[in-house]
Amino acid sequence: MKGYEIFAESLKKLGIEEVFGNPGTTEIPMLRSVNDYVLTLHDSISVGMADGKAQVTGSPTLCNLHTVPGIGNSIAFLHTAFYNRSPVIVTAGQQDYRHIFYEPILSGDLTSLVSGLVKYKYEVKQADDIYRSLKRAYQIAEAPPKGPVFLSFPMNVMDEEYNEKFDDFHKIDYEWIDKKALREIADMINGAKYPAIVFGYEIDLYDAFEEAKDFAHALGCPVYCEPLASRGCYPSDDPQYAGDLPPASALLNMKLMQHDLVLVVGGDITLYPYTPPPPLQGKTVIFVGTDNSGKIGTHYQMNPKMFLREIMGLVQRKCNFSRSPNYTVKTSITLARKKMGTAYVMSKIAKEFRDYVIVDESISASQTFRSFLVYEHNSYFTAKTGQLGWALPAGAGMSLKKGKVLAVVGDGSFMYTPQTLWTIERYNLPLKIIILNNGGYMILRSFSKSYYNEVADKDFLKPNIDAENLVKAFHIPVKVADPNLKDLQWLREGDEARVLIINMDREIPKVFL
Repeated sequence: MKGYEIFAESLKKLGIEEVFGNPGTTEIPMLRSVNDYVLTLHDSISVGMADGKAQVTGSPTLCNLHTVPGIGNSIAFLHTAFYNRSPVIVTAGQQDYRHIFYEPILSGDLTSLVSGLVKYKYEVKQADDIYRSLKRAYQIAEAPPKGPVFLSFPMNVMDEEYNEKFDDFHKIDYEWIDKKALREIADMINGAKYPAIVFGYEIDLYDAFEEAKDFAHALGCPVYCEPLASRGCYPSDDPQYAGDLPPASALLNMKLMQHDLVLVVGGDITLYPYTPPPPLQGKTVIFVGTDNSGKIGTHYQMNPKMFLREIMGLVQRKCNFSRSPNYTVKTSITLARKKMGTAYVMSKIAKEFRDYVIVDESISASQTFRSFLVYEHNSYFTAKTGQLGWALPAGAGMSLKKGKVLAVVGDGSFMYTPQTLWTIERYNLPLKIIILNNGGYMILRSFSKSYYNEVADKDFLKPNIDAENLVKAFHIPVKVADPNLKDLQWLREGDEARVLIINMDREIPKVFL
């Protein structure tokens, strides 16, 4: 078999359904036998689509970048895939090694370019490396904590002959528990006066919502979602849900002030912006999960779903917490006061799209949006890094597998990856899109107003964007929403992609301290 034939057969053997990418000359040799190729008009969009599909399916996906320029175009998306813990196999074509000595254009040290952004990197040396390298990359990508991996394929390798045997491949179940640690953790919980529970993204990743709910009800303590979680962490309509934790250390400490023990399951403590003092000093802090950072507290590594199931019989009821019935209820007076204000708009979207997968890049409105959403398994996703331009391609990737997906993006965010609309139209992807038009980079204006007020009204933070005509250029149905937002119903209709632009109130929100 030729190298390019081994490459295509390897993808089939591993169960990889399609290749996302934007090919260049160095990639053409490896794609000769690849039939299911999803074309994007910018390399970065292929990473975003692969990231989205990988998250919603839980299985590795593959995107193909164009050597040095393509990797360079995609660095921000690789960064987000790494922090989203998305199992994406990233490949790129390398120049023909028969003249690599002469440093031809499109050659370079590709593995160094991705350093720090992937779990594993390797440049294939010969045709018999192809299948085993892809298989190894697949297994490393899905091993906890999941994450992107990278393989470089020199052009000449794709024409080499090798009699590949394709040995067996099977997926590994990462269901492990530490019995000794269970007892230690239970003793610490039982000895605490008033514990708090913090659930993270792994609750959704391991489909542990029911286990999380049962454990929380058994303990009776307030439940929080980790700061800046990349996906839903707990059923947010449950009476014990006390809300998302703020990422600023000072606010985090205030929120958890009364608790002597904080149990974090399947998550981490993520901070931004800087505020003194350090988080959770003087408290017993326990982390349990497969993705442990070791920043603070004591860490135990095990499957969070199994942990919650097994520890149930070892802990005593410690609290009788139940939040106020008005926790997420915004009064009609508050909503009406700002007819196109953040609370009004986001509450309407959350209600109308209750049954959709939400991909959120509303940035300055995210905090408010999340207060209206009801988290369920595989129902909410966002970029852990705060990257702009991620949600549109990620939502497109998810819509390959999910019938009802809504991407909510700001007008500034939309301009980072509008080429995604071409791929959406070309492959008839049923993604619904809301563009929140607030006349600029509102998250930066909010940050500036809190810390550097003289910058808040600078012209460079208020770009004026004609999103409607841009969407029309890609032949996707688009409307500008009426003030009563009845057009949200229009957006839901049909299986085709549609875009709704909502002109927001221009008041700068107070997102930061």
